[in-house]
Amino acid sequence: MKIPFSNALRRSLVRVPGLPLLCFGLLCASAATQVQPPGSAKNIPAVDSKLIEIKVTGSKRFTPEEIAAASGLPLGATADDEVFRKAARQLGETGAFNNIAYSFTYSSAGTRLAFQVTDADKFVPAHFNDFVWFTDQELLQKVHERAPLFSGELPTSGRLPDQVSDILQAMLVENGVPGHVEYLRTPVPGGGQLASIDYSVANVIIRLRHIEFTGMEASELLPLQAAAEKLSGRDYYRALLNEFVEHTVLPAYHERGYLKASGTPSQPKVVKANAAETAAETNNNKQALTLVDVTIAVTPGIQYKLSGWNWSGNKSIPAKDFQPLLHAQAGQPANTVQLGDDLRVVQQLYGSRGYVTATIKANAEYDDTAGTVAYELAVTEGAVYRMGELEFRGIDNSLTARLRAAWKIRPGDVYDSSYLKEFLPQARKLLPPTIDWEVAPHVTAIAKDRTVDVDLQYTAKAPQ
Repeated sequence: MKIPFSNALRRSLVRVPGLPLLCFGLLCASAATQVQPPGSAKNIPAVDSKLIEIKVTGSKRFTPEEIAAASGLPLGATADDEVFRKAARQLGETGAFNNIAYSFTYSSAGTRLAFQVTDADKFVPAHFNDFVWFTDQELLQKVHERAPLFSGELPTSGRLPDQVSDILQAMLVENGVPGHVEYLRTPVPGGGQLASIDYSVANVIIRLRHIEFTGMEASELLPLQAAAEKLSGRDYYRALLNEFVEHTVLPAYHERGYLKASGTPSQPKVVKANAAETAAETNNNKQALTLVDVTIAVTPGIQYKLSGWNWSGNKSIPAKDFQPLLHAQAGQPANTVQLGDDLRVVQQLYGSRGYVTATIKANAEYDDTAGTVAYELAVTEGAVYRMGELEFRGIDNSLTARLRAAWKIRPGDVYDSSYLKEFLPQARKLLPPTIDWEVAPHVTAIAKDRTVDVDLQYTAKAPQ
């Protein structure tokens, strides 16, 4: 049957909220395929409308099977243009795609559907902060089973984050956990871009009961156990354990030359609270209590000794001026905690000479065979900054004049970043002694002018 082109192919444009324009089309079939004009779907025999294939192209992030599953269209079902339109809209509303187009052909064998998609530009990690009743693998697997487009990351717009939240809520209900799922879009520190989408459980109390350590000797264990005891009874969340490992456990090894030590908190183990603990918590908060134990596995690795160091990039201050500021000794275990402290002192030396943006980076060169490490201490001095504006706030004109006269760095002088620490105690002696003053200093380096503005905000503390 010959059909005029205008009847055999018609495209319509539909806008899905939050998604660029979607293009849906009915593609012309080959000569061997029986084609009906659009709008005549009601005349198609039922056998012709049975969906026998879903083909997906264009995605680099998802498999065709995942996209087909997310469309909600099962093979073997009777379908038509309206059903396909709804399926494409369902995919679009997830936020996982910038563009979606579909086409279909039908014959006596059944209907074949094709999706052409373009992945969304931006995805961010999903974090599960305190779902202690499930392992990470269980969470990923179970959420993926119900939301095929989720594999650990989420688009920054669309309904997929809400869909994951609904699935997590259902999992709590199925496991008898009386909590409520919430999620937060967490931005990059200091910027407006989205860094992650973080899920947590509200209306339930999760307490850290005990932390154990594996992979360390008894002499190493005692100080860490003492530090871990301070976390006992704290509300559990994943970031708390990660911060403990990063800022307490690993530095204890980095001080003694184990520079590649690593530590990983285990999956929290839910333990049953005793009657007294449950009763006390119920009386205080009226919420269900969950207690967890965590094991931190530490792998010390090689102990490195310091073989030496070399300075580079220091043009205004000779390396010999730095040597008294460093505690490092060649042949001794490398102590990166002390090295970091020492380099901050060197940075302060630069700041006292006007190089307020100077940075120092320690680049390590490891020799695993010899068990040694050498450092290239690379200095980026930057420009010399001079004194800019000086402001005093929260005090009257008389006090302002007195403090301004006491400030020794005049506009245009090379700025000394160490001077403020010297000035504040002196300035306090010039203030009325009957009032307890708080001062909040704000120091701003203006790159364009290479000047430093100092703003001192004084507040009189209320009497106790």
